[in-house]
Amino acid sequence: MFDDFNERNPRWRLRHDGVSRIIIQDSILKLCMGPTEALYYSNAEISDGSFDELIWSGGKLSLKARFTGNGYPHYGSAGFGFWNYSMRIDLSYPIWFIYLRSVRGSYPLQGFFIQVGNRFAPIMLTRSIGIYKALLTLFPFAAPIRILSSKPVMQEIDLGEWHTYTIDWSGGKAVFRIDDREIADVSVEYRGRARIDAWLDNAVFQP
Repeated sequence: MFDDFNERNPRWRLRHDGVSRIIIQDSILKLCMGPTEALYYSNAEISDGSFDELIWSGGKLSLKARFTGNGYPHYGSAGFGFWNYSMRIDLSYPIWFIYLRSVRGSYPLQGFFIQVGNRFAPIMLTRSIGIYKALLTLFPFAAPIRILSSKPVMQEIDLGEWHTYTIDWSGGKAVFRIDDREIADVSVEYRGRARIDAWLDNAVFQP
């Protein structure tokens, strides 16, 4: 499937909550937000199905994206990739690129990551996670996540510029690329189905 966003494709499900909107114009789909008030959830999201009609059990997703606007750097989360379930941690298995930034000083994962299930690997960090990774290695049951590396693979990336992001999910693994540069190869233990999802919201949840 290919979409250049010249117009709205009925295959996509669009959702926006709170102070947000979705614009399709000049072959660009824009997920827009803000400013939003604390404790009031806002979200702009596009997906290719509901959680009751998942169609992907593997596949290759490639898209061009950038993070920009008056609200950048954005405080909240944003990303794109494959996702199988909503917010229940025990059932959710994302395979995606995810941006996380919080004004809460205690939130450890701040930057741009790949995530497969509960495993994270940093692409770009706005805060070091070395101490947090060491603590999770010593006390693996302290939080329901794993950090694969504390060293970002593309710290120099400018998220405000256009980049091509690719996820190739097949054969029990997911290969992540940015502009044809392979940045991660992660095993996928999930054997079910997923949908394609891209979102922007104002929420960052404690791990």
